[in-house]
Amino acid sequence: MLNRRDFLKASIVSAAAFRAAQAMPGDRFRWACTSGMFRNMEGQPDSTLKTISDYGFQGVEATLELEKTCGSAKELKSRMDKYNIACANYWGGGEYYDPQHPEKVRATVADNIALARDHVAVCGGRVLKVNLTWRDLTAHPVPNWWTTEEMGVLAKTLNEIGKGCMDAGVKFTFHPHNWTLIDTNSAEVKRIMDLTDPRYVFMVADTAHLSLGGTDPIQFVNDWFPRIGDVHLKDVIVKYSPAKSGWKGPAPSKEEHERDNLYKQLGTGGVDFPGVIAALRKHGYDGWVSLDFDPLRPGDGTIPENMAFRRKYLIDNLHASLREMKSN
Repeated sequence: MLNRRDFLKASIVSAAAFRAAQAMPGDRFRWACTSGMFRNMEGQPDSTLKTISDYGFQGVEATLELEKTCGSAKELKSRMDKYNIACANYWGGGEYYDPQHPEKVRATVADNIALARDHVAVCGGRVLKVNLTWRDLTAHPVPNWWTTEEMGVLAKTLNEIGKGCMDAGVKFTFHPHNWTLIDTNSAEVKRIMDLTDPRYVFMVADTAHLSLGGTDPIQFVNDWFPRIGDVHLKDVIVKYSPAKSGWKGPAPSKEEHERDNLYKQLGTGGVDFPGVIAALRKHGYDGWVSLDFDPLRPGDGTIPENMAFRRKYLIDNLHASLREMKSN
């Protein structure tokens, strides 16, 4: 359950942070939620879309899983329209590098391009967001293990997918993600971005994964803004904050995250959200900012409690342009 201390901590913002985050005329980004937290609700996709809409958000991260609950991308678009919810992005996946099974990689290229054309665009989306293949953490436990040849093969694959997606009117945006082929280590990110075409390959700026990997999210926004295609907000334990604790990475293991949630309630951990939003505003970001949370764990409270808490934090501390809440 949310406790009073966490609630107060997330609701209080310093005068300096207030000024940094204060909404400026002409804010062009909009606010969304990923659908993971709601996946166990009955009555999909309507229960997810209605909840997001009721709390004033404007978009959802769509998925094949969510689409299958109503049968087609066209029908999902119809349901989204019913609740006045847009497709902030669409989450995909696949095998992006597998030297033992190159046919899987070729299939992933075709699958991503088809996903952009036949699903993302049909839902009204403009961003295909993907997590790259899980890293073999036994063979490669730390970031920056790639050889030059391996990195070049991955870059060629991403460029090809990005070009095909752009031809369909969709921006291909991969997620530097802990425990995957490209972690959030700054050197590893730079290597792949130097090899990929800035016209076709973009990145997700995820405040939690960046922090866990030892990369300051504000610095990441400033360094890579032209290639940021999507933004995810979630908090982490203060211990893993580069800004507050000097954390350098590498990220703790997936097993640790499974045992004890590394993510914290929005605004109660180590991420400087006012600073992140100020950086996005400074650069004129015009995409989507999404709250990204997994299904609630025991003791995390209810979905209404969490949604109300996060809405209040966004409005009070980040001056988010959410819609008025709907009464049920």
